[in-house]
Amino acid sequence: MYSSSTESNAPQPDAGRYIRLGIIAAIGIIVLVIVGNQGVILAMNMAEFGEQFTKPLHYSIISALVLSAIALINVDVKNRSSIFWYAVHVAITFLNRTTHDPVSRNIPNFRDYRLSVPQFVIWQITKIFLFGVFFVNIMFGLAIAYLMDGNDLGVENLPQIFTLPFVTPQTINATDAVIPLIPALTILVPPILAVIGVRLAIYVGLHSIVKVITSYISDSMQGKPKFLNYVSTIEGVIGIGIVWAGINMFFTPQIDYNTKYAIGGTLAAGFVLIAFSIFDKFRSKVLTHPIKRDIYVRVFALIAIAIIAGSIMAVNNSIADARKIEFLGPYTKQQIDVNRYLGELDKIKITTNDVKLTSVSPNNIRSYISQNNDVLNSVRIWDWEAAFAKMKPEIGLIPYLDFEDNDILRFNNTLYWTASMKPVLPPTVSLENRWYNEHLVYTHVPNGFLTLDATTGQSVESSKLFSQRTIYYGEGGLFADNWSAYPTNRGDVSAELNNAFYAGRGGVTVSPPTSYVFEPNFLLSFPADSVHVMRYKDVYSRMSTLYPYFLYNLFGQQLDFFPVTDGQNTYWLMPLIVGFDTHAVPWSMGNPYLRLVGFALIDTYHGDITLIKYGDDYFANIIESQYGDKFHPMPAWLSDQLRYPQELFTWKTEMFNIYHVTDTEKFIQASEFYVIPTNLEAYYINAKPPGFDSVKFLGLLSLEQRGGQGRNLSGYMIVENDLATFGNMQFYEVPRDSATKLIGPTAVREALDKDSEFAQLKTLLRTPRIGDNILYQVGQHDVYFIPVYTAGSGGGVVAQLGTIAAVGAAFNGEYYVGLGNTPQEAFETYLRELAGVVSPSSQQAEVGFNKDERIKTVRTIFEERGLEIVTPTSLQVPLSFKEGDVSLFSRADMDTTNELLNKFISEHVTAGTKRVLLWQDEEAINLGVIKTIDGIPELHYITIDVGK
Repeated sequence: MYSSSTESNAPQPDAGRYIRLGIIAAIGIIVLVIVGNQGVILAMNMAEFGEQFTKPLHYSIISALVLSAIALINVDVKNRSSIFWYAVHVAITFLNRTTHDPVSRNIPNFRDYRLSVPQFVIWQITKIFLFGVFFVNIMFGLAIAYLMDGNDLGVENLPQIFTLPFVTPQTINATDAVIPLIPALTILVPPILAVIGVRLAIYVGLHSIVKVITSYISDSMQGKPKFLNYVSTIEGVIGIGIVWAGINMFFTPQIDYNTKYAIGGTLAAGFVLIAFSIFDKFRSKVLTHPIKRDIYVRVFALIAIAIIAGSIMAVNNSIADARKIEFLGPYTKQQIDVNRYLGELDKIKITTNDVKLTSVSPNNIRSYISQNNDVLNSVRIWDWEAAFAKMKPEIGLIPYLDFEDNDILRFNNTLYWTASMKPVLPPTVSLENRWYNEHLVYTHVPNGFLTLDATTGQSVESSKLFSQRTIYYGEGGLFADNWSAYPTNRGDVSAELNNAFYAGRGGVTVSPPTSYVFEPNFLLSFPADSVHVMRYKDVYSRMSTLYPYFLYNLFGQQLDFFPVTDGQNTYWLMPLIVGFDTHAVPWSMGNPYLRLVGFALIDTYHGDITLIKYGDDYFANIIESQYGDKFHPMPAWLSDQLRYPQELFTWKTEMFNIYHVTDTEKFIQASEFYVIPTNLEAYYINAKPPGFDSVKFLGLLSLEQRGGQGRNLSGYMIVENDLATFGNMQFYEVPRDSATKLIGPTAVREALDKDSEFAQLKTLLRTPRIGDNILYQVGQHDVYFIPVYTAGSGGGVVAQLGTIAAVGAAFNGEYYVGLGNTPQEAFETYLRELAGVVSPSSQQAEVGFNKDERIKTVRTIFEERGLEIVTPTSLQVPLSFKEGDVSLFSRADMDTTNELLNKFISEHVTAGTKRVLLWQDEEAINLGVIKTIDGIPELHYITIDVGK
C-alpha cells in the first residue's frame, strides 16, 4: 500500500540531467539564432565587399581571442573551478532537494567543487566563443597583427614607465622617455590592463568571495566556522586589489612631485594586507577567531601608511605653494613637451603681426584698391545661412527631397556653397505603402547638388561642376534609415523614382531562398526572382562597417565630408582621422591623440571606396602595412579641391591655445592662454595674410586672451589647403604691448552697431540679419567684412544682400566703418573714413565746399593764370595720355590738388596752348590740352575726383 514511507523511499526524478540538457539546448539555440540571423548578413557582406569586410573581421577575431583568453581562461587545472557551473550545480541541487532538507545542506562548499578535466577544457574554449564578442577591440587586433608581421611598437621600452614617477624630472626628457612609448600606451596597454582587471575581479575577487560564503555555510553546518580563515582570504583579496590599483597608477596622465608617494603608499598598503593575509592563513590552522589586538594592529598599520604618505604629500604641497616653479616646473616641462607632440604644435609657425592703423592718402585710395583687388574680389560675402536660404527655393515643391548639408568648396580658385540633398519619404505616403516606397521607389536623389557662388551670391548650374549628380550613396534621410532593392528581372519597367534604372557596381544580388531570410517580404513578392540589394547607403555607416579604425564622430558631432569630382564621377571626400585615448600616457593630461591618416573617396553612384594616404605617424604606418594595396597616391585632380578637416584644425588650435606657452613659469601662472571666441567656428576663405604673395584657400580661426577683460584678439590661426603646403598652420600673434589692438568678433559687431550711417540703414532694412564677420588683410589693413542681409532662412524669404560693411580691425581708440554694395565700395568708404575725408558715395558735403564749389575752385586756378577753359561736346583724339589723378573732397585736399595742377600747367599748358579742355565724367572732371607731335594730335589730361 502507498504510505509516507514508500514516498520517501521512491527514487527522485533526475532533474539535474534535464537541466543540463536544457542549458546545452539553450546555448545551442542561442548559437543557432546568432548564426542564422547573422549568417546571411555575413555572407552578403563577404560577397559584396570581400577583403574590405573580412579584414576588420579578422582583426576583431584576433582581439577577441587574445583578450578573452587573458580575462577568462582559468589555468588552475588542479582545482578546475567554475562559478557558472557551480551555480548550475547548486540550482540542480535545490530542485532535487526534498521539502524537509535545510537550505544550507544543499549549498556545497565551492572549494570542493571541481569540473572533470574534459569538461573544464571544453568550458574554457566555450567561454571564448560565448563571451569573446564583449572583448572585441579592433585596434588591439590590428596592432597584434602588425607585431606578428615583425614590426615594432616600442613594447620593449615599457618597463621604463615604472621608473618615471621616481626619477628626478630634470634628468629625463619626455621626448626620449615618453613619446616612444605612446604607440604601446595607446593601442596595447589599455585593453590589456582592462582584461587583467577583469581577470582579477573574477578569479581573485568573485571566486574568493564565493569560497568564503560557501565555506562559512559548510563550516557552520559542522559548528566550526573558521572566521580567521575567512578574514585572511578577504585581506588577500583587498590587498591584491590595492596593489593592482597601485600598478595602474604608473599609467597615469599626470605625474608630479607627489605621485611617487601616492604610488608608494598604495603599494605599501596592498603588500601589508597581503602579508597579513599570509600570516593569518597560517594562524587559521590553529585559531578560528581573529584576536582583537590583531585587528587593531592591521587597522593602525593602514592608518599609519596613509598618515605617512598623506603627511609627506601635504608638506610637499605646502612647500610647493611658495616654491611652485622649483617643485612643479620640471613636471610642467614634461607636460608641455608631451602635449606639444600630441597636438603637433612644433609644426605651427608663429609670426608677429605688427598691427598698425595707417591711413591712405585720398589721392591714392583708388590706386590702393586696384592694387588689392585680388583680395577684395575674393571676399566671401554669402555665409552658410544666407546661401542655404537662397538655394532652398530651388527644390520647389518636390516632397521627396530635403537638404542635408551645405559645404564650402573650391573650384578653380573660386569658392562655392554646395548643398547636398537626401531622399525622404513624402508625408502623404500611407502606412501600408511605406515599405514599398522606402525600399523600392525612393532609392536615390536624381540631381543631388545645388551650387552658389560664395562671393557674388549667384546660382551656378551644378552640372558645370558636377557632371554626375545622381546620388545613391549619401548622408541622412532614407540613406541612413533603409536599404533599397530591385528585382533583377525587372526588364523595361522600374519602380525607382523617375523610372530610373540603377546600373552601378553597388550592392549584391541575392537569390532565393537567401533573399527570404534577408527579407521575408521577398518570399511572397519575388518568390522565384533574385533581388539586387543595396545596403550601407549612408556614407557614415558604410565607412564605419568597412573601415572601423577611424573616427566618424568627433567631439559629439559627425565628421564633416563634402563632394568632389574628377570631371566625370562625383565622390564624397571623407577625412580619415584616427584617435586614441591617452589616459595611460604620462603627462598627457588626458588630451587625445588625433592624426589625419588620409582620405577616403566614396563614389556617390557606385559606392566604391578608394583610400588615399597622407599621414606618416605610427598608426598611418600600421594601417598602410595591412592595407598597402588599398592606398593610392593623391590624384592630381583632387589637389585643387582639398580642404583640411575643420574638426582637426579646431582641435589643434585649442591645443595651441594652452601649449604655445613653453616657459614653465608663465605656464604655471596661466596668464597667456588663448581661447576661441564663443560661437565662432573656423572660416574657409580665399585670403592673403602677411607673408603670402597671392590669394590662397585658407582656414581661419581668431583667438582671444583667455580670461581677458577686453575683447581684443591675441591673433589668428590659419591652415593652408593647397597640396604642396597642406595642413601647414601659422599663427599671427599680436604683441601684448602693441599700442594698436586687433578687435575681436564681439567688439566688431558693437562697432558696426554704433556707426550712425549703419543705424539709419538698419532702420530702413527693418530686421536685417548680420552675417559672418570674417577678418581679412587688404594690403596693410586688417578689416572685417560683414554682409548684412534683408531676410534669412528662417523667414521663408530668399535672402537679399542689403549692404556690406568694412570695419577696421586695428583699433587705437576709434572705430572706422565703411558701407558699400561691394567689398570695393565698402573698403573705399572705410579708407576715406580713416583718412578723414568725405566719401564720394556720401550725399553730404563739407559745408561751404560742395561739388560745385570744388569745380569752381579748379577753374579759378586756371583762369587766374590767364588760361581759357573750354568745354567740348565730344572728343576724338587718336592718342590720349593720362598724366595723373587726384581727389578733391575737402579743403584738406587742396595742397595735393594744387601740386598736380601746377605740374600739369608747367609741363603741358604754358609750353603750348592757352586753351584747356574740361569735360565731366560722373564724379570726376578731366582737364587736358591737345598737342601735335610729328603731325599726330595727342591729348594729355589729368583727372580730379570731386565726388557727388
